[in-house]
Amino acid sequence: MHKPDSIFTAAISVIFAMGRHAGAQYPARITIMTYNINAETHRDGDYTDIGDVIKEIDPAIAGLQKVDSCTVTAKPIDVLKTLGGQTDMVPTFSMSYTQNNGSYGNGFLSDSVPKSSRRLPIPKGSASEDRSALEIGITMEGERVRIIVTHLAYEQNDSYRVTQLKKILPWIDSGGTETDPVVIMADFNAQPTAGSMQLLTDAGFAFVKGKNGQILDTSSGQGINHILYRPEARWKINDAGNPTYAASNRNPVWADMELLNPVDAAMPLTKTKPAYNLQILYSRGLLHYHLASPVNVSLHLYTTAGKLAGTLIASRRLEAGSHFTSINENSLSPGLYHGILSIDGRIIAAAAVIAR
Repeated sequence: MHKPDSIFTAAISVIFAMGRHAGAQYPARITIMTYNINAETHRDGDYTDIGDVIKEIDPAIAGLQKVDSCTVTAKPIDVLKTLGGQTDMVPTFSMSYTQNNGSYGNGFLSDSVPKSSRRLPIPKGSASEDRSALEIGITMEGERVRIIVTHLAYEQNDSYRVTQLKKILPWIDSGGTETDPVVIMADFNAQPTAGSMQLLTDAGFAFVKGKNGQILDTSSGQGINHILYRPEARWKINDAGNPTYAASNRNPVWADMELLNPVDAAMPLTKTKPAYNLQILYSRGLLHYHLASPVNVSLHLYTTAGKLAGTLIASRRLEAGSHFTSINENSLSPGLYHGILSIDGRIIAAAAVIAR
């Protein structure tokens, strides 16, 4: 069962086990898509059709809604992990609510491990379901970019979605500045002219549009699945689409997006080296990592369920250079754990730790 208050997402075991993805960065131009995968029609556990859609569009990052994780007791399946295996992408999950012995929510599939992630729980209030928003941090040509996925209330009254976006927008602003390149994608359950969507455009977000200038999604009877971005001047939409597939009752929206004039945010103007590399390696009872300048480091050990198993470094300022921290495997029950490295309070990287 996924833990709503976990420091890292429930899929982190998959994310960091895929070591060949670790530390990868994106170019200035990538394809991003949003897709409501409609878990209700896949209760038999076969998501091959959804995986085929994602592979055909071939995005670098896919934001997915209606993601099921082991809620079907007869045949529990971790959908995001399954799709990650089908598409060879990295899953990151955000629980919206629990059901049976599993959970239900949103998630990302990405070509590389996110540099960071954070989750916003959105209690249902008078709406029908709890919701959540998930942000992952990436770099494009070295500049920090934030990508957000969510799924808003489907009630006919738009006031529910207005309330939810009034929680999401301050949360977005709390994670950086208005000049940060940000993309938000969702099944917003709202037409572009709705009052809830006006909140986004008032906050500086622009809609992805097709070649004819129409706001996507243009699907007949839908028009509620969108990708938005800000600052508008920092992005160029090279191409976009809204193809029709039978795999879900919602059609994906994708955009070929280019970050204009990227700034290497990891490199100060003095061109000194970044404070850290984005890998932490575990070998023979030791976690190894390298720091290029002095920083405040925390290092914790978690179970795959998100339970704290040990604090290796509570908070300590370490000097530049190579470091290692030992783990007493004899104090751990056999199984898989994750060493989570944080620098200045922000999760940077993790390594799989196997206790035998």
